[in-house]
Amino acid sequence: MLSTKTEADLEGDRRVLTLKNLTGRSLILNRPEALNALTHPMVLAIKKHLQGWQKSDLCNVVILRSNSPRAFCAGGDVVRVSSDWESGNRAGAMQFFSDEYSVNHLIASYEKPLVALLDGYTMGGGVGLSVHAAFRVATESTVFAMPETKIGFFPDVGATFFLPRMDGQTGVYLGLTGQRLKGRDLVYAGIATHYVPSERLPMLEKRLQEIDVVDYDVVNRAIEEFVAQPEGANLEYSLAEVREAIDRCFRFNKMENILEALRQEAEAEGVVAEWAARTLEQLSGMSPSSLKITLEQLRKGRTCNIQESFSLELRLAERRLASHDMHEGIQALLVRKSNDAQWQPPSVEEVDMRQMHAEYFETRSEYEMKFLDTAAFEEYPHAYGLPSEKAIGEFVRGENPQAGDFGLTRDEVLAFFVRGSGNKIGVREKVAWVLDRKTRQLQDSSVLQWIK
Repeated sequence: MLSTKTEADLEGDRRVLTLKNLTGRSLILNRPEALNALTHPMVLAIKKHLQGWQKSDLCNVVILRSNSPRAFCAGGDVVRVSSDWESGNRAGAMQFFSDEYSVNHLIASYEKPLVALLDGYTMGGGVGLSVHAAFRVATESTVFAMPETKIGFFPDVGATFFLPRMDGQTGVYLGLTGQRLKGRDLVYAGIATHYVPSERLPMLEKRLQEIDVVDYDVVNRAIEEFVAQPEGANLEYSLAEVREAIDRCFRFNKMENILEALRQEAEAEGVVAEWAARTLEQLSGMSPSSLKITLEQLRKGRTCNIQESFSLELRLAERRLASHDMHEGIQALLVRKSNDAQWQPPSVEEVDMRQMHAEYFETRSEYEMKFLDTAAFEEYPHAYGLPSEKAIGEFVRGENPQAGDFGLTRDEVLAFFVRGSGNKIGVREKVAWVLDRKTRQLQDSSVLQWIK
């Protein structure tokens, strides 16, 4: 009998492999020559397998990983999308984003434990395949970034939802600058839930395949068996020394104010001044209109539920594809590899945000998101990473019912979070670091006071 599979189906089968062992199912990205950049057939293949395993009584755990040690997934095939749009296949270009976002939403609302193994480059579309999963495992080789403003686009694949929910202004900083985070950085930033050395990943996958129940806590304990202790006593987080400066500079709602705050920080001396100067240089290479659109997008994302976030992104993608900057940025960075994009307008000051707001945020899209399920939550349903600054603050201020009616000492706060996490590696270090920055002891007392 002749095969009825299309060329796209065959490409999906070549580029997205599957492994079935006991009760585990592994979905393996297999486009190593392009760092697993997602094509449309790959997106459709991922959707097909995830939907099938979610319904299967024989599957308890799903694992997402790569066949290459260099990259989990370095993004989406935006060169093809840009080409489709400019050649007149606008429906095809938009269908890629619609299908990609629907898969991201499916991962966010998946009804079985889903474990993403982020070994190597994890950027753009690769972030969308992983950051919404209940479990995200970073390694010493993990490199995270959302560099879309560099190509005249905006952080998508659900960044509208997850970036504003990161500690303080960290998500806004990462979304605007495309700054890379590596290894344990991802755990302290809340992007990954666990840190496991890459040499242990085969053993971890085998362990997960043996789990005989659909139970998130059981999966969490299994991953914890392979987690590595930090080598030193210090917090291994590359943003630690500039976290307060990130909040100071990126708290504004106008891009001009953010740039001015960075300039002021850069006039001083020391680590923060050097960081501010580097950040200004990073931002100078980004599309000015992308920066303003991204800032507005992430401010709106604070009050969007998960479905509203993807719907907004589909609308923004349509408008961005109709712009000059996205195609110019893709050509410059990914085709010519010249890094000499000619942005229109060429400066932040020349971008009319009132006009941009009307065009991007007030105009209805010709295309509508089609979701694979009905989940529309405002916070992720699972929390297996380190406690957020928000959670720590609520506990110290007595807004968490478990805090009781009396003031808390530092030791009591640390004990609460360490005990509640089951002695999870990294909890004590992060909570202590947050308390050092955000609290002070009341006079003549050991009780902590949260500092705004």
